[in-house]
Parts: sequence; C-alpha cells; structure tokens
Amino acid sequence: MMQNYHKNTEKAERDNAITRLEKLHPHKTLLYLAIFGSSLVCLFMVVSYTMSQRNADVFINFEFPKTFVVSLVLLMFSSYTMTRVVPAFLKDDLKSVKSLLGITLILGVAFTISQYVGWSELYHSGIYLSGEASGAYLYVISGLHVLHLAAGLVVLTVMYTQISNVSRDPVKMLITVTNPYQRIKLEMLATYWHFVDALWLILFFYFLFSF
Repeated sequence: MMQNYHKNTEKAERDNAITRLEKLHPHKTLLYLAIFGSSLVCLFMVVSYTMSQRNADVFINFEFPKTFVVSLVLLMFSSYTMTRVVPAFLKDDLKSVKSLLGITLILGVAFTISQYVGWSELYHSGIYLSGEASGAYLYVISGLHVLHLAAGLVVLTVMYTQISNVSRDPVKMLITVTNPYQRIKLEMLATYWHFVDALWLILFFYFLFSF
C-alpha cells in the first residue's frame, strides 16, 4: 500500500515537473516557429509551381511516378510508428522506444531512396531539372521536402543512438525515464516528423491532381 502511495506521489511530482518545464522551455516554441516558416516557403514554391503551369505543356500524356505512391505509404507507416514512441517512453519501455525509432529511421531512409527513384522516373519521362519551369519545380519542391526529412533523420539517428546506449545500463535507463526534458525531445521529434509527413501528403495529392 505504501509502495503504491510513494509510486503515485513520484509520478505526480514527475508530471508536475514536466508541466513546469514545458511552460518554461523555449525549444518547442522555436520548433513551431521553424515549422511555420517552412510552411510559408513551401506554400510560396507551390504557388510559383501553379503559376508556371499555365502555359506549360510538359505534363501532357505524362504518367504520375508510381514510386511517389510507394513513398507516401512508407511515410504514413513511419508516422504511425513515431506516434507510438512517446506513449512507450511514458511507460518506461525504452526497448520499445528504441525499436520504434529504429523502424521509423529505416522507413525514412526507404522514403528518401524512393524519392530518388521517383526523380529518375521523372527524368526518363522527359521532365528535367533544367527544363521547363513546371518540371523544374517538381524537383525543387520534392527536393526541399527531402531536405526537411533529412534534418529529421539526423535528429532521429542521434536519438536512436542515445536510447540504444542508455537501454544497456539500468542506471542510465532510470535517469533517462525520469528526465522531463527527454520526453520533451521525443515530443518535439514526433511533432516535426508528423509535420514532414503531413507536408508530403499535401504535396502528393496536389501533384497527383496537377498532372
């Protein structure tokens, strides 16, 4: 009985500490501002792409790259696995956190490869980076998205490495699961990853109905 009381008290104290830290820590605010800025850049690129299409006939009889469909599926699966990371961390299950981060990392790399294959399909279809503006924008916009994903992959790799090292030491595991900032870092990573996924989802359907 006393053990449950102390356990509940410690959990309440940890939750209160997390709440205070979330209110004070500026990193989430900076992340949201970065996401907002990136969204504006992508919006500008999409508008420019739309304007360049008015007099372009480069997409006549053009088949949408099938690999882009594969990339969408890969990224949606990665979003699902990332969704489960924070709940696993809250359960102090670092082994699951490690596995989920690893799967997400693999899916992210697979997405990047599929994007390269999609660009190859564009090239062999007669749409070149140095060609008409509409075709060039396809490369630039999708490439900009890949750059955003690459930034996420770097952070994801770092987080995976840290969790992997910590999961081998019970003491380090205890310190990690009781560290409020560790949770915030995972939440920030998940937020950014979902942003990247949502961005590609929007771009995918926009491109799909543009052809």
